[in-house]
Amino acid sequence: MRVVYLADAPYIHTRRWVEHFVARGDDVHVISFRPADIAGATVHYVDGYERIGRARYIVHATRVRNLVSSLNPDLLHAHHLTSYGFLAGLCSVTPTIASVWGTDILEAPTWTPLHHRLTKFALQKADHVTATGMRLASATLAYMPKARPVTVVPYGVDVDRFAMQERPVRAEPVIGTMSRLSQEKGLSVLLDAAARLHHEGRTFQLLIAGDGPERQKLQRQAQRLGIAATTDFRGEVRHDHVPAVLGEMDVFAMPSLAEGFGVAALEAAATGLPVVASNVHGIPDVVDQDRTGLLVPSRDSAALAAELARLLDDAGLRARMGAAGRAFVEARYRWGDNAARMERLYESLVAV
Repeated sequence: MRVVYLADAPYIHTRRWVEHFVARGDDVHVISFRPADIAGATVHYVDGYERIGRARYIVHATRVRNLVSSLNPDLLHAHHLTSYGFLAGLCSVTPTIASVWGTDILEAPTWTPLHHRLTKFALQKADHVTATGMRLASATLAYMPKARPVTVVPYGVDVDRFAMQERPVRAEPVIGTMSRLSQEKGLSVLLDAAARLHHEGRTFQLLIAGDGPERQKLQRQAQRLGIAATTDFRGEVRHDHVPAVLGEMDVFAMPSLAEGFGVAALEAAATGLPVVASNVHGIPDVVDQDRTGLLVPSRDSAALAAELARLLDDAGLRARMGAAGRAFVEARYRWGDNAARMERLYESLVAV
C-alpha cells in the first residue's frame, strides 16, 4: 500500500506513524513544509518560505496538490486540520484521513472566521477523522458534518522503551517536566509554583527539559524569582534519551494551558512517575485523578504548588501513584495496540 502523509516530518508523532508503516512494508511518502529525513520513507520537502507564515499553505496549495496527484496514493493521511488537513481537502484523494492534534480543534476555529471555515472544510472533505482521546473527539464532533464519526486512536507509549524505573528516595527530590518551551505549555506557572515552594523552605530541584521560543524568558523569570540555582534548563532531549531523563525525576509536572492529549504524561507514568497536571482539554484522558496523578486548575500556581508539595512530602504516595500510572498505561495506551487500531482503519478504508 502506498501511503502519503501531509505532516511536519520532524515532529516525533509524525515520525512514529511513518516508521511504523515503513516497518510494516508499506511504500510511505511524507510531504512536509519542514525538512527531515525518516529512514525508509521518502520525504518531499516543500520550501514554504517560513517568513510568510501560515500563508504558505495557501500559496503552495497547487504545488502540493500536483505532488500528491503524481504520487497516486492508496491512502492520504493529513495531520493537523488548518494546515495539512486543509491541503488534503484540496487534493480530491479517496480515501483521506484527517487527524486532529489539539489546538487545531480546541483553539484555532475561534481565532478568526477564516480558521472556522478552514476547520469545517477540512473535516467535511476527509473520508475519516481521528482524534487522540475522547475529549478531543467530542470537541471535534461540534464541527463535523452530522452523523459522521470520529475514531479515537491515541498516540500510545512503547512500554518496553519507557520501562518502570526504581527511584531512590533523594534528599532533594526532583520536580521535572519535558516539553517544548512555548507559551501554551504553562511553564511560567510552574516556575511561580516552584518559587512558592522554595520560599516555604522546601528542598528540591527543578528540571525543565526541552527548548523553544520561551526559553530565555523563562530563564530570566527563574533568575528574578530567586530559583535559578535550583532550576536546570536541560535543553532539547533526543527522543531516545527521554526515558533516561525521566529517570532523574521524582514528580512530573504538566502545567499546560492547552493540551489536546498529553502523551508526555503517559511516557512519564510508564516509567513510574506520578503526574501533576492542568485540568484542561485532553489531559484528564491521560491522568486518572487521585490514582495516577493530581489535576489542578490551569494558571493556578498556588494550587500547583500545593499538589507538588503533597507529593514531595510523601515518598509512599509517589510510589503508589507511579505504580498505578504504569498499570494505567499498560492497560490503555500501549503503542502496539494503538498502532494496530490505525492499521485496521487504513485497511478498512482502502478495501471500500
